Amino acid sequence: MTLSDLANIGEIFGGLAVLVSLIYLIMEVRRNTKTARSTSAWDSAVALGELCEGLSHSPQLSDLVVRAVDEDATLDDFTSEEFSQYFLFCRSVFFKYEAQWYLWKEGTLSDEMWQNRRRWAKAFVSHTLPGRVWEIEKGRHQFASGFFNSIDSAESPGSVSVRR
Repeated sequence: MTLSDLANIGEIFGGLAVLVSLIYLIMEVRRNTKTARSTSAWDSAVALGELCEGLSHSPQLSDLVVRAVDEDATLDDFTSEEFSQYFLFCRSVFFKYEAQWYLWKEGTLSDEMWQNRRRWAKAFVSHTLPGRVWEIEKGRHQFASGFFNSIDSAESPGSVSVRR
């Protein structure tokens, strides 16, 4: 066996090592992408769950939130203090949903999860009080215009009101 033959064999093994490394890298990237998507889904669900859990500890705020999405509610049904409190609650919800929109836009949050959130948000802002907050926030440029467009262009699944 000549030195040239040994060099050719070395090149073959080197090429195979590169190929095995590339296959391993592809598998790791896929696994990391899946992990990132799962983490985003978990974090998104937990953020909204904790918001609801926090509301459950305040009977007064819980009642306000439920009354605000009643189909028959009008702005006159709420004091200025209640509207202020509800405004901040809505802003909190909008921040959480905008974060999820960014995750979806970057491909980290699944399309299914974002579309579900989007339809709920559309139904939420179709009610009088949350809709008023939504319109105020649009004029304040606090949130990305793409986020507003995504919610506004969604099909509404119906009502999010809670009946007793």
